[in-house]
Parts: sequence; structure tokens; C-alpha cells
Amino acid sequence: MTVRALGIPEVLRRADELARIYQRAFGYSDERRDHFRDARLAYLPLYDGALALGAFEGDDLVGFVYGFEYQPGHWWPQQVGPALADAGHTRWTQDAFELNELEVLPEHQGRGHGTALLRELLGQVPHRHTLLSTTADPADRAKVLYRRMGFVDLLPGFRYAGVTEPATIMGRQRVQV
Repeated sequence: MTVRALGIPEVLRRADELARIYQRAFGYSDERRDHFRDARLAYLPLYDGALALGAFEGDDLVGFVYGFEYQPGHWWPQQVGPALADAGHTRWTQDAFELNELEVLPEHQGRGHGTALLRELLGQVPHRHTLLSTTADPADRAKVLYRRMGFVDLLPGFRYAGVTEPATIMGRQRVQV
């Protein structure tokens, strides 16, 4: 398995492939897959500091991770920013990177691909803080990975506007050497 950068033009060319990985990783509907492709991947060029990486087995893309600078005017910071401030975590939004997605095909999970993607991303991100959202499910396997890589829970049980399922907002502070 190798991990390499996916430039924005390549992300857009591979949008269908990335959306299928997203769909399979979560078991989502075709509608949700298409929304991810058309609304989330298509808008990636609009975000400052966008960074995407792919995990490959041979020529096959089997996983990806991407994110961008935490930008207060965008949707996610507008959702979580006030709650982070209310919880006394405003500093986490300063000099921050928003890890948006980390997905690996189900048949490739448990082989270190997610760890390799996350490690490489964190090594390239120059920001002091990295923020992400994951499920509130205590059995969520992704949380094990995130915690092992230094993430801590900032907002357990967070609720997005109009969403019934709670989430957990996590953060990681870059180790200063």
C-alpha cells in the first residue's frame, strides 16, 4: 500500500471513485453518494489549504483523506464554532485544520490504511490544531484510531442543526518539537 497526494484536479477527475468509496465505507444510499460527489467534492477547490491524499494498492484507490483550513465563514465552523466557544475551546479554532473525511473500503479496513493516511496528513498539515467530527457511538472504530493519533474529545454529544444523531467533535494539538 502506498499513500500519495491527490491534487485538486485529480480529486475532481476521481470524484465518482471517491464517492463510491465514501458510500461503501458507510453503507450509504446512492442519493447520499451523489450528494457527497456533487456538493462536497465539487466544492473542494473553494476551500483554502485543501489537502487530499489517497491510499493505493497497486493502481487501485482503496481509501482517502482530505481536509482544509478551518474557515469561520464556512458551514462546519458556523455549526461547531459557537459550541466550542461555549465549552471554553475557542483556542482550538485558531490556526486550525478541518479534517473532513477519512474513508477506507470495508475490505481494506484493519490493514493500517487509515492510520497511514491520517499519519501522512497530520505530517503535512502545518496548523497547530486539527479538528474533526465523528459519530457519538462509543463503539466507533474510527475513534480508536483518532485517539491513538492524539485526538481528544472536545464536544461529545454535539448536535448539528436539523440532525437527530449526535456527533463527537474531536481535536488534536500538534506536538511542538
